[in-house]
Amino acid sequence: MLGGVLATMGLSSCVGDLNVEPQDETKKTELTSKEEYLQDMAGCYYGLVREGGINTGATGGEGVYTRLMFNMQELCSDECVIAQNWNDAGIDEMVYAIPGSDNHWIEDTFARLLAHIAICNQFIRDITKAGNFFTEAEIQEMQAEVRVLRDLAYYNMIDLYGRGPWTDEYSTVGATPPTYDRQQLFDAIVNDLVDAVPQVYPASQQEYGRVSREAGYALLAKMYLNAEVYTGKGMWQQCADACQNIINSGLTLCPDYKYLFCTTNDRHVASSTYGVANELIWVVPENDITMQCWGGTTYLSVGAYSSSMPSEMKTRLACTGGPWQGPHMRPETINNFSDPDDERALFYGELFNLNLQNLVAWGDPGTDGYMCIKYTYTTEDDYYNEAGVMSANDFNSTDTPIFRLADIYLMLVECEINGANVSGGSLQYLQAVQKRAGIANANISTSLPTKRQLLDERNKELYWESHRRSDMIRLGFYTGDAYKWQWKGGVYEGTSIPETRKLMPIPPAYVSTLGQNPGY
Repeated sequence: MLGGVLATMGLSSCVGDLNVEPQDETKKTELTSKEEYLQDMAGCYYGLVREGGINTGATGGEGVYTRLMFNMQELCSDECVIAQNWNDAGIDEMVYAIPGSDNHWIEDTFARLLAHIAICNQFIRDITKAGNFFTEAEIQEMQAEVRVLRDLAYYNMIDLYGRGPWTDEYSTVGATPPTYDRQQLFDAIVNDLVDAVPQVYPASQQEYGRVSREAGYALLAKMYLNAEVYTGKGMWQQCADACQNIINSGLTLCPDYKYLFCTTNDRHVASSTYGVANELIWVVPENDITMQCWGGTTYLSVGAYSSSMPSEMKTRLACTGGPWQGPHMRPETINNFSDPDDERALFYGELFNLNLQNLVAWGDPGTDGYMCIKYTYTTEDDYYNEAGVMSANDFNSTDTPIFRLADIYLMLVECEINGANVSGGSLQYLQAVQKRAGIANANISTSLPTKRQLLDERNKELYWESHRRSDMIRLGFYTGDAYKWQWKGGVYEGTSIPETRKLMPIPPAYVSTLGQNPGY
């Protein structure tokens, strides 16, 4: 989604009118040219990779949008762990799925969402004055595009916190905004998306890196998918209909799963640049030279790699940077890959501990948990780096997936399980995902899965893509003791956590205006 706009930041793969530097909203008070308005729009995309701009004490990559979403969704789940060799404040609470209200990751995330919303609101206001440079139709399209960008932040807000301040382009700058509860947020987000999405260019007309109509429908589908959690009322048919809009646009699965997570994965982004028949619906573009940040896929590659790996593995991954020995995999995800033919099992276990007994005892740096090698520095043309070509530096050029078609397929399965009518039935979509993974024909599903089986399928297909905590809550396997994973609740064997953990706490800095969620 940051493509043509991180074109903005000089990404070599970005094209079109947004191939300009992002506007620094702290310095420019009046926009006087077409380029400056495009810079202003670029800043809205830049908000997804920006490292600064929030006053919480977050340093470097800690405050990057994609890194914060990963920590919130993955560290609190059965997919990812950071051992205490990092000794980062608040990480252990996240790993135990019991962060307190004073946890800085909780505050950093909330502040980042608010900052992103504010930047988008300002652009939507600014562009109304650009009639000398754009047609009315172009202005409306750009506004709709940025509204979808803004609604991504609101989606994360309602999902994680369940409440928040509502501001849009009509809000008075500087005034205290109204606090919306979960129902109010849901209604406001959905109404905005329903109005905005049809005005956004479809992928067939939208350049790489920018939000497409299909991306907007994917976000709307996510809102409907989680409607029962957010409002108490399921909206499964509405979710299925939004997903069908995406399928009708002609997107197809990438033939090879692993190519979706290497440095040339931009080839698989649905856009006018690379073709609409691609799997990646919405991505945050990355570039190791022109767009450098310590979030995104840099965090998920060199950040997740360990110095304990042999040199030949480091060459295989084409990484010259010093491994951070950070995020590693939980055993529950590893053990879920029971089919030896499953090509989605992109992890490395030699010399690493499957189980996490040493987590609290400060085990050897980087050895607790298998190493994830889903995100690589290699290219599709030489995925296993047989040529031995290494990256130029630490930063990774692999785009960060936000939504992709396989997720839409599995969402349709969930919709049908919950009573929605899916054209042609959803079993075909589940089977397509499994066949692409290389599953043996004898193990391909012949009927719709149970909710637990679907949770496991989503785990195998979407691990480390920042969906897991939401999936576990929606499917009923997060709180309580129906499902325990290692270190859930701060106990090695896992223990029950209360229902109130389905929401994150409101950070102390915002409690006086927003109130606090139950249980905190």
